[in-house]
Amino acid sequence: MARITDQNKVERLKQSTMKLVVEYGFGGASAALIAKDAKVASGYFYMHYKGKYEMVNAILQEVYLEVFSKFDELIKEDTPFGKIIEKMVRHFVDIANSEPIKVKFLYVLTNDYNFVIDNDLRQKNLRFIETIRTVGINSGSLDKQLTVEDLYLILFIMTTQFINQKYKYAEQEQITEDDTSHLLNLFLKILK
Repeated sequence: MARITDQNKVERLKQSTMKLVVEYGFGGASAALIAKDAKVASGYFYMHYKGKYEMVNAILQEVYLEVFSKFDELIKEDTPFGKIIEKMVRHFVDIANSEPIKVKFLYVLTNDYNFVIDNDLRQKNLRFIETIRTVGINSGSLDKQLTVEDLYLILFIMTTQFINQKYKYAEQEQITEDDTSHLLNLFLKILK
């Protein structure tokens, strides 16, 4: 007989994983602690995931997909490079304002030496960035010397860092329009 998956329990596991990774880092958020916080049995956790690494990468993939899904849509619509960057940043800020735990989760994982992103996921993200780089170079809107890794650092890591600096030091709960405009202005100066 097939086991029934309770989507509420799975969602609680995901939320607890993000919360505990943000609080304790990847190394400090054990599968047992995640299951306890989600109020599910440890066996339920292992019924769905081989371990914490698989769980974290699955959530990370969902979050990246949410961020990068906007890129794919914009590329298909032949959106100009500058608009792609603007809409991507605004989409990222919308996610940060509606579910700040997701951006904090990305921030912690990108800065945690105990965690290494799954190589397939990393390559997929770099392919998205390569597509955007090609659009930028072909339109004359992007410095040709910027590599895919440079663009990833500028667009993704810098956005994540910027948002988290606002959360941490400015004690803001929301990223404002002024913050977003400032970040976009920085990008325009850096990318040209």
